[in-house]
Amino acid sequence: MAKADIEMDIQRHEDSAGGRHDDEGPLIKYYRASEVLPGPVPALQRLLRKGPATCAAIQSSSGILSFGIGVVFAASFGINLNFLTLFRVPIITGIMFIFAGILSNLLYKHPGLLQTCFIANIACLVVSGIGTILLIVDLRPGGNTIQNKMEVLALCVTLMDMIIAVVLIYWFYREKRDHKQ
Repeated sequence: MAKADIEMDIQRHEDSAGGRHDDEGPLIKYYRASEVLPGPVPALQRLLRKGPATCAAIQSSSGILSFGIGVVFAASFGINLNFLTLFRVPIITGIMFIFAGILSNLLYKHPGLLQTCFIANIACLVVSGIGTILLIVDLRPGGNTIQNKMEVLALCVTLMDMIIAVVLIYWFYREKRDHKQ
């Protein structure tokens, strides 16, 4: 077995302030920034603080709901009975709102998609406006059948999608306008 005879005494003593008794200075040095520098400002920061991703998630999920209502309606009722099934209004608006919602969610990672999101939401608004007119024409007053209830549900979902699209269009337009200036 190896044996070593090493002295274990402390050679230098420290005072309570963290410094040594000799002229070497403190053992631990702390560095502090003398001035706080602002970090880089991400693109579209003002827009992203408003939370368009939340609206886009709601837009996508209501688009899925609209698509599902359209599929159920197309499978359950005859195609020649009303405009809702003839023109596949909820299916088309559902697909468009899913697409626009996904694009708006990608805006945080890819700020260059602002113009594309703006155009996609305008297209959704136009198509759902036409769809809303067709749904209103299809409604029959006094009808209490399951078909009328489904039409009202599709109309409510489409109107909710339109409101979300209007809010997103307004936010995107303001961001584009402020970005130009």
